Amino acid sequence: MLVSSHFDGVRALAFHPVEPVLITASEDHTLKLWNLQKTVPAKKAASLDVEPVYTFRAHVGPVLCLAVSATGEQCFSGGMDSSIRCWNIPSSNIDPYDSFDPSVLSDTLVAHRDAVWGLSIHSSKMQLLSCSADGTVRLWSPGSKSPLLNTFTVDTAEEGAPTSVDFVRCDPSRMVASYTSSNTYVFDIETGKQVLKLETKINSDSSGSNQINRVVNHPTLPLTITAHEDRHIRFFDNNTGKISHSMVAHLDSVTSLAVDPNGLYLLSGSHDCSIRLWNLDSKTCVQEITSHRKKFDESIHDVAFHPQKPYIASAGADALAKVFV
Repeated sequence: MLVSSHFDGVRALAFHPVEPVLITASEDHTLKLWNLQKTVPAKKAASLDVEPVYTFRAHVGPVLCLAVSATGEQCFSGGMDSSIRCWNIPSSNIDPYDSFDPSVLSDTLVAHRDAVWGLSIHSSKMQLLSCSADGTVRLWSPGSKSPLLNTFTVDTAEEGAPTSVDFVRCDPSRMVASYTSSNTYVFDIETGKQVLKLETKINSDSSGSNQINRVVNHPTLPLTITAHEDRHIRFFDNNTGKISHSMVAHLDSVTSLAVDPNGLYLLSGSHDCSIRLWNLDSKTCVQEITSHRKKFDESIHDVAFHPQKPYIASAGADALAKVFV
């Protein structure tokens, strides 16, 4: 299925936890809500097009990242404008021609002083992690009176800014953050202290183009997976920090990763215009889908699994999102 009505690159996407619904975030300053069951025959190809049922407007500038709550009632977006917007997700059966509903924007989280590049949401605790070009990672409790719970900082002269962040899924008191220095740290969320340094930097090639574009955690195992500018995907043990596997996964930089909810498969996206599905046990590629055209040397920005339905999706610099069944 082709999801097209954005005017600029689609930076991020996320599925509703239960319903056949997709949310996309774009450089055109908007987010859009798509009901995947409301399809129309495509004009040109033998595929289906989906019409957006709602457009979220509040960001001033490109929207860069997105996270949907475990209940599917709320979503959160971060952008170039340094803000994190909290939205109440409207019903997917809303009439697209209804007037704009101001109650959809429930809150704005303000503390970052530069672009918010990444968000991660905790499924059981209503907590949100954000990483920003201002050098900090912040922990939020959206909806509470004082939502900012903690700020995690490193020596920015040495480490640069965080590029990606995720909760350690099997240990909810920890989170992992990667930096432009190519270092990755596990932090204790309660104390704010670094507890472990993953060996992400020593495994880079000599050219040093080893930037980590995405870091994700396995849903049940103490395993961190990183997507690199040098075409590699690497796997690390959260208990020791040691590398457990490294592979050349694409023909160009790997931009995005997603692990399916059962922890059996990994989905990766790349600027080589392909998404690849990997068996996590054997670390072999079981499917490759060529998707999206290149635009300014960029192609795929994000990938996602639906938590309950057999959908996968990709977001592209070509202003399209694609859903595969």
